[in-house]
Amino acid sequence: MHFITENWLVAWFFLLFFLEILIYKDIILTGKTKKHWGVNVLNFIATKLVSILLIVPLLSISSDNSSHFISSLPYWISIPIGVVLLDLSGYIFHRLSHELEFFWRFHEIHHLDEVLDVSTSLRVHFLEAVSHALLNVLFIYAFGISQECIAAHALISFLFATYHHSRFKLPLNIESKLSLLVTTPGFHEPHHDVNIENNQSNYAFIFPVWDYMFSTYHQDTFKKEWDFGLSYSRDVGAIKSLIKPLSKDGGK
Repeated sequence: MHFITENWLVAWFFLLFFLEILIYKDIILTGKTKKHWGVNVLNFIATKLVSILLIVPLLSISSDNSSHFISSLPYWISIPIGVVLLDLSGYIFHRLSHELEFFWRFHEIHHLDEVLDVSTSLRVHFLEAVSHALLNVLFIYAFGISQECIAAHALISFLFATYHHSRFKLPLNIESKLSLLVTTPGFHEPHHDVNIENNQSNYAFIFPVWDYMFSTYHQDTFKKEWDFGLSYSRDVGAIKSLIKPLSKDGGK
């Protein structure tokens, strides 16, 4: 089953990837594209290896040794609740990654991307993934979230991460309403603006309700165009993206 799911996710990614190039080639195929794809793929490979060797076993052990409070409920209740709780964990960690310098060192690599497309969803530094997993462990252990729910959340998160980092735009009146329920590309764009006062907003992964609830929704969402990257730094190469957060001046 895991093998089948992995193949469907790969198929989903490449479907979006090639459709995006076909439809938005004038936007995506720039001089920065080759470098941008290289950084994104290398970070994905490093994070995937760390996930297989460390993160997946860690989450599995925490679930097996948890309170089993939520996992003892029927599937149709436990899985939606667990997905919502893990998404809240994601919102909290994402916000901390912008507000605390230590975590920003790693998350900065994601924001250095100057060409926002579906592959940007792959650009997660492996140590950021480990840190995020540790917060998830606390939620899993405290609330008793099952392995099935963890897998469901991972699947849904990947589907939405690839979608909301893409260039696929719906008519404004439709997307603005849809973004009340789930994170869309237009909703996520302010978060990748070059100016830090703009990118400290719209943190949601799956459910935008957290941004509305905790007052981190950007009031100009859907009202203007955004420039991607960071105002104080150009993007870095693939190898440097892995080692920059570990350097003395990483994150600056």
